Amino acid sequence: MTIELTTAGDRCALEARHGSYHWGDSLELLAGVPDGSVGAVVCSPPFEGTELIADADRTGAAFLSWLAPFFEQFRRVLRPDGCVAFELGGLWLSDAPGKAVQHAGAVHALAAAGWRLVQDFYYYNPQLLRPEPGGAARAADSVTPIWVMARTHDVYYDVRALEQPARQPFVRGNLLEFDTSGPYDQAYERALVEAGLRPYADRWPTVVPELFVELLTRPGDLVLDPFAGSGATCFAAERLGRRWLGCELDRGLEPHVRAMFGALAAGTGPQAG
Repeated sequence: MTIELTTAGDRCALEARHGSYHWGDSLELLAGVPDGSVGAVVCSPPFEGTELIADADRTGAAFLSWLAPFFEQFRRVLRPDGCVAFELGGLWLSDAPGKAVQHAGAVHALAAAGWRLVQDFYYYNPQLLRPEPGGAARAADSVTPIWVMARTHDVYYDVRALEQPARQPFVRGNLLEFDTSGPYDQAYERALVEAGLRPYADRWPTVVPELFVELLTRPGDLVLDPFAGSGATCFAAERLGRRWLGCELDRGLEPHVRAMFGALAAGTGPQAG
């Protein structure tokens, strides 16, 4: 049974059995999610929030002010043993040849607010090996952290998800090496090419949220992605038999979500990368 939001929002008419994708302001939509109903939040929030980070605000104070209300909602909707897995890395400053440290600031601020760090993962993607467009001569980013935080250290965590034979070549402790060469990502990209569109540049491969959905939830649990983008987390939850709820502000991503869910016929079982 899926969760029906009590807050108004446009629903994406997808033929999905286990969940629903909604357009609108995530904070407003999250207000309609019942207390203690979510097994895990798995998401990749925009690294800069709603505005670019400049050298004068390299610690990302404005970003933290934007992020904190989401975690207040996560605190409310998560089950006592539920986790938030969120991708958040360093960000190039908008006006200087250096980086902001809002990712470290966010983790420290959340810890001060009572959140516990369950584990940090580092997602290495060789497809990211490119210099910052228009930036100074610096080493290209190829790794982003994925932070797993919760209200307690006593959380549901199924380490068997990291030990599956198909994943072992791509999981080295807490270092993950996945790319978009899997069958679902390739089917998504083909569908977009046929529609004359480019793949969504800021998406993560479906294998990444798939791993965290398996790691942090049981079959039938509810998975939430408040920054759903092209729908990779929602797609992974659907395939794995978890209930899911996705929220996204950018309605222009609808063709991408439809292409993502159209890839359901591309294969079965956990992906290797």
